[in-house]
Amino acid sequence: MLKAQILSTLLALGTATRAGDALTPDLVKPWLDKHIGNLTSKAQALRDGATWTEVGALLEAAVQAAQELKPVLAGTARAQFVLAVVQALVREFAPPSATWLTVMLSSPFTLMLIEMAFKRLFPGS
Repeated sequence: MLKAQILSTLLALGTATRAGDALTPDLVKPWLDKHIGNLTSKAQALRDGATWTEVGALLEAAVQAAQELKPVLAGTARAQFVLAVVQALVREFAPPSATWLTVMLSSPFTLMLIEMAFKRLFPGS
């Protein structure tokens, strides 16, 4: 169920690929199948209160996974992609007491943080 929700969310973004086409299930589903287990595991760690370390681990795992889509997505499109995945996982696993996390993920600043993470983890890309 969660995987289907994330897939729907990602396709609903209407993100254009480098070729100018919209993302399709054929592009996204194999990526999601490969990474959903690790991302879910990182998100489940949020259940005990969502510390900044746990949030950082989830964001970093999502950025590392999304780097595989570099031939398909670029720039802010990949940051929006990562943000959509993280937001879906947070909605599913973060406790209600972690309202700060929902607010943070709704901020435009978060897209910049994600782009900075890409540049830190993959400096030459």
